[in-house]
Amino acid sequence: MALTGIQIYKLLPQTNCKECGFPTCLAFAMKLAAKQVELSTCPYVSDESKAQLAESAAPPIRLVTLKADGKEVKAGNEVVLYRHEKTFYNMPGLYVRITDDLPAAEITALAEKINAYITNYVGIDLTLDGVAVEAVSGDAGKFAAAVKSVRQTCKRPMILISEDAGIITAGLKELPGETALVFGANAANWEAMTEAAKSGKAALVVNGSTLEELAELTEKIKARGVEDLVLNPAAKNLSGSLVVNTQLRRMALKKNYRALGYPIIACPKNAEAAAQAIAKYAGFI
Repeated sequence: MALTGIQIYKLLPQTNCKECGFPTCLAFAMKLAAKQVELSTCPYVSDESKAQLAESAAPPIRLVTLKADGKEVKAGNEVVLYRHEKTFYNMPGLYVRITDDLPAAEITALAEKINAYITNYVGIDLTLDGVAVEAVSGDAGKFAAAVKSVRQTCKRPMILISEDAGIITAGLKELPGETALVFGANAANWEAMTEAAKSGKAALVVNGSTLEELAELTEKIKARGVEDLVLNPAAKNLSGSLVVNTQLRRMALKKNYRALGYPIIACPKNAEAAAQAIAKYAGFI
């Protein structure tokens, strides 16, 4: 159970040193209870207190890290709702979707262009973060082959898309030692998808038509041993997506509702048209 500001204050050194940026330890404790600061800001808190304050010190949005070949894509770990309150820790990851029904040569060519793409913006080199491989063929072997083709060419972290746990498992076998993102679990398949993600040491996207359904599923999946989760709330259009994503963030940051304290993934409604648009923008075709 999360601690109150007064309970947190009792575990702090109570020196009022101001090195945390606040005038008193009590002020810092109140901010920590509200999830507006991190415990690491206090330079003198004891290891014993750190252990007791672990839950209250944890960021309201869990950090999820995808890994491949030394490269990482991170999401979460944020403690504020608005950018003007504090700089966000992690930039959104941008992935390009490739379907497994494409010819092998085309999959390889797209992966090469994704891997090589770079553009400079105000002195910063921007690249694409990875590849999302979607199983539209319904064939586990073909999906695994597509994942393998991408991995041989592009070493960036991957997202595997299918609602079939068997297909996902086949794809994850091509990514040993990596942390991929599995997309994803829903009310009908969450048990099988949880086991697939757990065995493949992958993070898992949770799909839900309502916030209540998302919260229920995250609690069930977490209880089965998968804690790195990403939320995909259902929305009919862009405005609806904005509303529900804002609700999710408010619940996590303002209400400290841990069942919804995870990063959010956003996908184009028309996947094929969106993929073509992204490809054109990135210079792929």
